[in-house]
Order: sequence, then structure tokens, then C-alpha cells
Amino acid sequence: MPDTYDTVRSVLTGVFRVPEDEIRPRRTLEELDLGSLALTELVLVLHERFGVRIGNEDLSRGTTLAQVSDHLDVLLADGTGTVAPS
Repeated sequence: MPDTYDTVRSVLTGVFRVPEDEIRPRRTLEELDLGSLALTELVLVLHERFGVRIGNEDLSRGTTLAQVSDHLDVLLADGTGTVAPS
């Protein structure tokens, strides 16, 4: 399976038409011009690609791509597809 970050990058370039050269781990979703509707769509697309549930509250415009990937890795490692409350 491809690296989580690479899959997120592929979603951003393929679905959201973000230019590849703008995608870097420390860039925020806001810096990539993803508005609230796009964030909702991103949650749905990532759910389809990874089979995990991501709450809309888990992604904000200030979330970096590295944080998105890290969160997905936690969900995937958990095995249940959700993160238990802290």
C-alpha cells in the first residue's frame, strides 16, 4: 500500500486539482485554498480511500498535510477506523 502522505497528495492533485509543486507536509489546507465545502469533500474521499472515519472536526483549514497523514496513520493503526476519545 502506498505511503499515507503519498495517497493524500494524490487525492489533492487528482480530485482537488492542487498543483503538485504546492503540496508540502507543512502546508495547511487553507494555504492550498481548500474551503469548508472542499474540507467536507476531502473527509469523504479519504474515508473512501482508507476505509476509516474522519470527523469533520478532525480537519480544519489550519491543519497541515503532515497532520492529516499522521491522523490517518493513527486511525489505520487503531484497527477500528476511529480514534478513541482521550
